[in-house]
Amino acid sequence: MSDERRQGQPKPPSEEPVRKPGPASEYDLSRQKKVESFQLNLDLDEGEDQNFGLPPVEELPKEEPPASAEGQPSEILSSYSEEYAEKKKKAMTAEERKAEKQALKAEKKRKKKKAKKNGCLFKMIWAVMIVLVSVVLAQYILVGVNDIFAINRLDEETISVELPKDASVEEVAGILADKGVINRADFFTLYAKLTKSGGFSNGSFNLRGNMDYEAIINYLQVQSNRTDTVFVTFREGMTQQQIGELLEENNVCTAEDFYDALENGDYSDYNFAGLVPDEDLRFRKYEGYIFPDTYEFYTNMNAEEVVRRFFDNFDTKVDSEVMQRIRNLSNGLGELDNLITLASIIQREATDLENMRMVSSVFHNRLNNSSTYPYLQSDATTNYIQDDIRPFMTEDNQEMYDAYDTTKVVGLPVGPICNPGMDAIEAAIDPAETDYYYFVSDDAGNYYFATTLEEHEANIRTANQVNAQLEQSAAVEETGE
Repeated sequence: MSDERRQGQPKPPSEEPVRKPGPASEYDLSRQKKVESFQLNLDLDEGEDQNFGLPPVEELPKEEPPASAEGQPSEILSSYSEEYAEKKKKAMTAEERKAEKQALKAEKKRKKKKAKKNGCLFKMIWAVMIVLVSVVLAQYILVGVNDIFAINRLDEETISVELPKDASVEEVAGILADKGVINRADFFTLYAKLTKSGGFSNGSFNLRGNMDYEAIINYLQVQSNRTDTVFVTFREGMTQQQIGELLEENNVCTAEDFYDALENGDYSDYNFAGLVPDEDLRFRKYEGYIFPDTYEFYTNMNAEEVVRRFFDNFDTKVDSEVMQRIRNLSNGLGELDNLITLASIIQREATDLENMRMVSSVFHNRLNNSSTYPYLQSDATTNYIQDDIRPFMTEDNQEMYDAYDTTKVVGLPVGPICNPGMDAIEAAIDPAETDYYYFVSDDAGNYYFATTLEEHEANIRTANQVNAQLEQSAAVEETGE
């Protein structure tokens, strides 16, 4: 078709020349900058309608963060990160920042006011509690101080209290409070422990109602202040068995406790104790060392303390001077135990010092001439076997019996047969000078001494006659005929 024919006809779209993109004109660049500036103003102005009536723009889907080379998501910007906070702070308007600051300040002020109010209330409650506690404590202390120093206890009336053995501070305080000696057991306990007081004696005490704590404690620690004292007299020649029974009769201690204390107690602090042999054939180890005398004891006394009172007396009476006189003796009597053994036999055979010295001379003469007179032949030793050993043996021990029997054992028996007094000990140390080897006595208290067996047999007949007359006189008095 010719060009003429194509003139006046519209060109088909396909034949429209295509404009190729070229460099942006200044107009286009200016227009683009205005659009970006407008969008930025929309982002900053959050208080106004940002869409200006336009339909909302659909929110684009969030893109997943690109993975790192190791397959883990790369680090992205968190809404809690410092960078986010900084951007948010920059994006806030001045009015919003001011409003937030004021809100924080108001909240801080409100909390401070509340804390101040609560603090005042707490202080008030605390002050009230301190006052109440102080009042109660002051009253408690005042009552205690009055009791400690007996300020309000003016009654001088005597009050009797009984303290048990080995009583604790708490027990003593309770007894004193129950008896009305003190008002507060707790204060007494506290005072005694703070002053490290203890060692209270057992037994009966008479206390005054106006005594303060210190006076009470000092008084209860002294045994001599006890009122439950008893005086017991032990006659010369009594055996350990008889002494134990007499102690029990007077409520000093039981006889069994006394025997046990003698056998098992430690008395090594006494010099004489180390001189007492501990032999199997000896019936009672300390027979002969329980010194006869009148003693003051307390009721319900510790048995070992009782023994020590006897031993203290023995140690006093048989002093160093007496011990030296004993050491100067011969024939084995220079040993303390042998001398006490001889004294115990003399004690049972005679009644007064003169006859004791005469009887002692007989035994000394036999010991000095043991080849002719090997046996002492004292009836007192056989009586001890029958009366004081056999009844208390769980089974017969003939070897022990023979060790005490002076008709079978040569010389002295294995141990003392009673507890001699000082006269008998003195007679054993210093006998009369005689040549007698025999003696006999009658029931009237007469003693007959002899040098030969013939003289002795004649003395026996005389003594028997006296005894027969005494029996006849007693029978007449009893019947009246």
